[in-house]
Amino acid sequence: MFDGFISVMKQGGFDMIVLLVLSIAVVWIVIERFLYFSAQHGDTKSLLKEIGKRVAANDLAGAIKYCDGQKGMLPRILRFGLQRGDKNRADITDALSIALMEHLNDLERNLGIIGTIAVIAPFVGLAGTVLGIIKAFQSIALKGNSSPAVVAAGVSEALVTTFSGLVVAIIAVVFFNFFKTRIKNYNQEMIVAANQLAEMLHFHNTGAAIPTDLYQPTQK
Repeated sequence: MFDGFISVMKQGGFDMIVLLVLSIAVVWIVIERFLYFSAQHGDTKSLLKEIGKRVAANDLAGAIKYCDGQKGMLPRILRFGLQRGDKNRADITDALSIALMEHLNDLERNLGIIGTIAVIAPFVGLAGTVLGIIKAFQSIALKGNSSPAVVAAGVSEALVTTFSGLVVAIIAVVFFNFFKTRIKNYNQEMIVAANQLAEMLHFHNTGAAIPTDLYQPTQK
């Protein structure tokens, strides 16, 4: 099978070139997404704890400065809310919602490309197989050699493109679903953190003591 794959690649069929480009695109996007998520803030509880301590101490400027020193998207979103800490709860919530929506596109960047590749890769492989089989039978007809071994060799080589297309599609689907799940979980985590910050600022603005469970969850 792999000998057939190498043989088809050496022939430089357009379908195999397309599949090679698609596979490179999938690998590049997967690496880019892993690097992106590795650059996000990994400890939301710790982030909220440090912000909450500063808000409770009436040090909004310190909380903003702390967010500036943290990596990732979530600290920037919470900073957006802290800058409006003197507003009412509805305004703070709206500001945080806007910030979340603005950053949602960053989370899903390039995933549409992987999804498209997952759909078209099998069809590219199938088209290459059909064309390969047609060429194989045309070659047999011209040479006048219709032995089963010759026919099987031509068909086997053509089927490599279908196999290649399925491999590219499977890899694309796996990583597409993986990143979609990760985005859903991370987005939910950011929504919870934003709501907790809105609660903190609400208590702060009304002069009430901020419940510690908003920024220092009980360890289980």
